[in-house]
Amino acid sequence: MIEQVFYIAAALLVAGAVVLLLRRPRRGFATGTGRPPASSEFFPVHCRYFPQVRHALTAEDAPYLASHASPEVYRRWRKSTRKAGRLYLAALREDFSRLNRLARVISLHSPRVRFQQELELLRMNFYFQFLYGGVVLRFLLGRPAGDRLEQMASFIVSVGGRLEQAALAPHISAGAVTP
Repeated sequence: MIEQVFYIAAALLVAGAVVLLLRRPRRGFATGTGRPPASSEFFPVHCRYFPQVRHALTAEDAPYLASHASPEVYRRWRKSTRKAGRLYLAALREDFSRLNRLARVISLHSPRVRFQQELELLRMNFYFQFLYGGVVLRFLLGRPAGDRLEQMASFIVSVGGRLEQAALAPHISAGAVTP
């Protein structure tokens, strides 16, 4: 009796999973079209705005505001500056995830990608996570993080340029997948 209940429950769970898988649209494809996403969805968008963000995050305004503004205004300014930095950091993470997805697509379709290139992708991910953690720590400590953000943005730009060349190349070489 207990075995029958177990088998019926297992069958219902499998049937429910199949129904969910068939009903949910795949996230990798545009909803309703059945086509893969546009190539513009793979390339970084936010890192090109770093000069404006750097200007907004500079600490040069802090002494002036501390001496000329009320403590409330100064506190709100510091809070909004940290929030802008966190939002830009999240945008850089989105840019990197786009590039990572592109690298995976290129390596998937390249017949000559070897284990060494996959290790390079892993190293690239670890390096980005290290930079990301450093910036988060600086934000938590209330320290300026403009130099680390610049390092992250330039890293993303260099990886993006290399992957763009690899994506547009008629024959993808094994070294083109990773920087």
